[in-house]
Amino acid sequence: MLTISEYRRMGNQGDLAEAFRAEVGVEFAFLVGEAGFSGPEQTDNGFLFHSVGLDVEVWFLDGHEPMVTTLVAPVVSDGVRARGVWLDELYVVSGCGPAQDVPGSAPTRRATLKRVHQHAAALRRLMPQLLTAEGSQLIARCRQG
Repeated sequence: MLTISEYRRMGNQGDLAEAFRAEVGVEFAFLVGEAGFSGPEQTDNGFLFHSVGLDVEVWFLDGHEPMVTTLVAPVVSDGVRARGVWLDELYVVSGCGPAQDVPGSAPTRRATLKRVHQHAAALRRLMPQLLTAEGSQLIARCRQG
């Protein structure tokens, strides 16, 4: 039997996941509308967007310390997905700004919505670089570091 605090925590995290799903649909719509991606495809922890050479996965991890995180992974010519890198790392390596611009901690509904907005804004800023040969170089530099 669940205690009242366990029940409330489960309800709160369920609400966070639902808020996350709704916000990703709005904030990351530019990937489909402007950058030529397909999706979103719902996964166990979030959403996956596909393009010819790049996958973007946005996750809500609702464990003990809920967080939003975004992974960018190149897709090679035969359609195989290579190892991805975290958005905050790409953001820093590209010179767009500090990792603090792409925080992950999302313990409340408000923080979850804010994190989705921050991740989408960072990705939107990076997208012109990621969709060129420079994107592959940025990803390679992140893997080396």
